[in-house]
Amino acid sequence: MDICSAVSTLLTDSLELELETEWCNLPCFSCAFDNRGGGKHFSGESYLSSGALKRLILNLDPLPTNFEEDTVEIFGIQWVTETALVNSSKVLFNLFRQQLYNLETLLQASCDFGKISTLHCKADSIRQQCVTFLHYVKVFIFRFLKVQNAESHVPLHPYEILEAQLPSVLIDELHGLLLYIGHLSELPNINPETFENQNQIKV
Repeated sequence: MDICSAVSTLLTDSLELELETEWCNLPCFSCAFDNRGGGKHFSGESYLSSGALKRLILNLDPLPTNFEEDTVEIFGIQWVTETALVNSSKVLFNLFRQQLYNLETLLQASCDFGKISTLHCKADSIRQQCVTFLHYVKVFIFRFLKVQNAESHVPLHPYEILEAQLPSVLIDELHGLLLYIGHLSELPNINPETFENQNQIKV
């Protein structure tokens, strides 16, 4: 089997694989191979193996079995699934930034071994909320966002005016997040051994 056919088989399988995995697990950018199966498969957490990249290329619904209810819970609040991102984009992204700040605060907190489990649970809960929101944004754009005809002279409904502005709003919000978080290359390196040594000294 040549390389092209091997990759084709991998991507074909990955399309079904994503539907069987936990949708709230955010894929990562990784070309590393999984040790299982003799190291012949990409990591199950990568975009290639999860099927997320292929669904994007084929213009398929990112999460066909999720966000199908009339309302969706994001950051502990119920929102109308089909309109929330248009009507409340500023509020949602402010809540998102607040969660990122809470996560950053947890990372900076010094603790002993007895609190590690509690911190991990809190951090994982925050992460899942953020991932759910990002998935919702992706699904909303695919399912509900309608491109307005700029040359049309028909009066628009107030919602349609907000909807037409959403792409620009999303770009501004994502740019603001980039400024808040910083580039990946600028993030500090976290060495688990340093954390362990600090706690061993306390013990």
